Amino acid sequence: MSHPAHATLGQSSYPHLTRSLSAVESWGFGLTAHISWTALVPAIHAALGSQAIFVWIPAVIFGMLLNYQVKRLGMHFMNVAGGTPNYATKLLQNYPQLACYAAIGYLLNWVSYLAVNTIVLRDLIQVNMQALGIACPEILLDIGFTLLPFIVAFSGTRALSILHLFFIIPAFGLLIIFCVEGLGWLTFSSDSPGFFPSNWSFLSFVDWAKWFFFVTYATYSCETASSFVADSRQPTQTLRFLDVAAWMMPPIFLGGLG
Repeated sequence: MSHPAHATLGQSSYPHLTRSLSAVESWGFGLTAHISWTALVPAIHAALGSQAIFVWIPAVIFGMLLNYQVKRLGMHFMNVAGGTPNYATKLLQNYPQLACYAAIGYLLNWVSYLAVNTIVLRDLIQVNMQALGIACPEILLDIGFTLLPFIVAFSGTRALSILHLFFIIPAFGLLIIFCVEGLGWLTFSSDSPGFFPSNWSFLSFVDWAKWFFFVTYATYSCETASSFVADSRQPTQTLRFLDVAAWMMPPIFLGGLG
C-alpha cells in the first residue's frame, strides 16, 4: 500500500529561500534562549531557593534531548525554514488540528519572549538612569524596544543576523564568565556553602510543575538555530551547532545556580 503523505515528507512545493547566511551568522541565533537565564533565574530562586536545582536538572536534560532530536529532523528537512514548529507540522500532517495547535503554541512562546525582553531591558535601563538621577519615561522604552525587532527583521534576515551576532557574542561571553566565576567561588572559596545545601526542604509537585513550565520556556528554545537552516549557505554546519547549544545548557542553566 502506498503512503503519498510519507513519500513527500521531505519535499515542498513552495519556492526555496535564498541561502544568504553564513554558518557563524546562523549560529548566533542558537544562543538566544541561553541569555533568557537572566530573566528566569532570579524569579525561580526567589520562590524556591536551593530547591530550584530539582526543576532545572530535568528541564536541562529534556532540553538537550530536544536539541538532538531537532538536529536529526533538520538533517531530513534541509530546505524547511522555521525549525521545530514546521518539523512538527510535517510529522503531524495526518493530524492537521494537532499540528496547528503545536505550531501556534510554539509561535506564542516566541511572541511572549519579545515582551519579556522588552520588560527586562526597560527595567535595566531605568535602574541605571535613576542611579544617575535621569528620568526615563517607561512608555517610550516599551514602544522603542517593541518596534526595534520588527524594524530590523523587515530589513532582511542577514541584517538581523549580523545585528544579533553583534550583541549575542559579548552577552553570552559575559554570562559564561559569570557562571564560571560562581562555580569557582563554590569550589575554592573558604566562605563557600558547597555545591549542595546542608538542609533540603520539601518541594510540592504543584510548585515543581509550575516552575518547570516556566523553565522549559528557556530550555526547550535552545534549538533556535534550526529555524534558519533554509537560510544558511552551510545548513549542515548550522545544524551541528545544536550540539554546541545543547552542551552549553549545563554550564549556563546549572552552573549559574551557584
